[in-house]
Amino acid sequence: MDRALLVGIGNYGRLGQPLPGCANDLAGWGSCVAANIAAGSGNLRARADTQATRDTLIDDFGWLLSDAKPGDQRVFFFAGHGARVRRRDPDTGATEAILSETLVTYPVASEGRETHMIFDRDLAELIDAVEFPASARLTMVIDACHSGGMARRLGDEEDGPLVRCMSFPDEEEDEARAREFNVAEVRPFGSAIVEAVPRDFSVEAAPASRVLVAAASAEQRAWDDRMPNGKRHGIFSYYALQAIATQPQMSFDALIAAITPPISQRFPQRPMLLGDTGRFSGHIFN
Repeated sequence: MDRALLVGIGNYGRLGQPLPGCANDLAGWGSCVAANIAAGSGNLRARADTQATRDTLIDDFGWLLSDAKPGDQRVFFFAGHGARVRRRDPDTGATEAILSETLVTYPVASEGRETHMIFDRDLAELIDAVEFPASARLTMVIDACHSGGMARRLGDEEDGPLVRCMSFPDEEEDEARAREFNVAEVRPFGSAIVEAVPRDFSVEAAPASRVLVAAASAEQRAWDDRMPNGKRHGIFSYYALQAIATQPQMSFDALIAAITPPISQRFPQRPMLLGDTGRFSGHIFN
């Protein structure tokens, strides 16, 4: 049984910094996934804006991974803000020395930033906690910045390009942003998700076969802009969906090769692949 979880957050409520292209990305990927995987009734979930809280998405991700059988395919798509912060110890309140990158969910509480953040270590723990068969496939497509916050607030500038990086005004994040290009001090998003996947392994010893398709490399930002169809989209999602529509059985490698030139002509953004390298030359969808 195949399953998919699709998330698009363009309205961040009290956090501001809207991303109007995420609604179109969610609709586009929803149609694409429904057409390309064998997801029956009730096996495709879509969450938008206020529906996409941290607690809801953590529960949804558990559902996405559960009851997987050999040969099953599970797909996770996220369009929204990423951020770069120092994670806090929940017991002591101390912050880590290294910056971690995270997905920003819809905020329902004001107790702290981590109430609306999902770190890759959160997702990695969920993956490792279930008995996910080695022959089942997990594909994660993330159209958000993995390079951290930006130096200015976005406001409501819907007519120009927007960066999918959440900015925070407090002093701690100002300091973090000042150091954001010191990559040695940053834990890239996806590193925890895929770090358990070796390049060479036996089928018996293999962990879950996971591939993460990132809209931008670790030191870059992902962009949201008005595209040739007259609508706003994530630059990555727009070109990726066009490529897959033209060639549904394309490989991960072929997708990156097809979309990198048109993306790089407009913005300094380069999509990348992480995870099970043995799947890169295979079809994106089974």
